Amino acid sequence: MVSGKRWGVSAALLAAVLAGCAQVPAMSALKLAGFDPMKADPATIRAAVALPSDAFPPTGGARLVLAQARRDGRDAQRLEVVLEEVPLVSETGLAAVRAKPGQVIRAFRIPAADRARLIETRAGMLARAAAEPGAFAGTLQVEVAGCLKPGAEAPKRFPVSTWLKTAETGDYVTLLEDVDLISVLGDTEFRQKTGVCPAG
Repeated sequence: MVSGKRWGVSAALLAAVLAGCAQVPAMSALKLAGFDPMKADPATIRAAVALPSDAFPPTGGARLVLAQARRDGRDAQRLEVVLEEVPLVSETGLAAVRAKPGQVIRAFRIPAADRARLIETRAGMLARAAAEPGAFAGTLQVEVAGCLKPGAEAPKRFPVSTWLKTAETGDYVTLLEDVDLISVLGDTEFRQKTGVCPAG
């Protein structure tokens, strides 16, 4: 998780689970120091994810989740945006984006039709946070829903890597590198949270 003030950003499979345990490389944290997810131009944000080849849904599977609540959990607000896939051949700044053997990479962006809604929601959250300094906390996450094929045996490892690109970084920078979700979650919880890939 890349933290800044009371906000953070993560791009990972099961991001909410990994945010507390994964460490962003020091060089990436330095490159992201000027990135404020509450003010950044949504059109410039990209997220790329590497998963085992069979683990992506046939299409899509990624969403942006913006959430804010009082520190005691009350007055929660939440916005979810289904992300659209970006062809890697059209992307630049991919030097750090490399798949391990057996992995596939996908990149995602915020759809143009949803950018105004995101900006409006952020403005409202910033306004109520400014009215009561220190009362609210929030997160901006990109979650990618991995899955397993029906009847597939439990894998021994489930490595995940993620990258984030912003106007501030210019290039994709590494957030997570080769994190094994099964080691993090355990086999039972891993299966519960990944689910079964839909047909198609």
